[in-house]
Amino acid sequence: RKDLTVITDCPFCGQAHKIEVNEEDYTAWALEGVYAQVAFPYLSADEREMLISGVCPECWKKNFSLEEED
Repeated sequence: RKDLTVITDCPFCGQAHKIEVNEEDYTAWALEGVYAQVAFPYLSADEREMLISGVCPECWKKNFSLEEED
């Protein structure tokens, strides 16, 4: 049951992203220190990272990827 919408703003591009989560799971993560992987097993790794750092997948790849660009 995803009954809470969390909006994150990427610190690199400024784009807002909506992530739907269960409110109880969000409380466990935000207030009780439960790891995001444990609290939100139904979210993708990209969605969990946006909750944790706010960084969107595109900006993560541009700024933190170890792959060499041509």
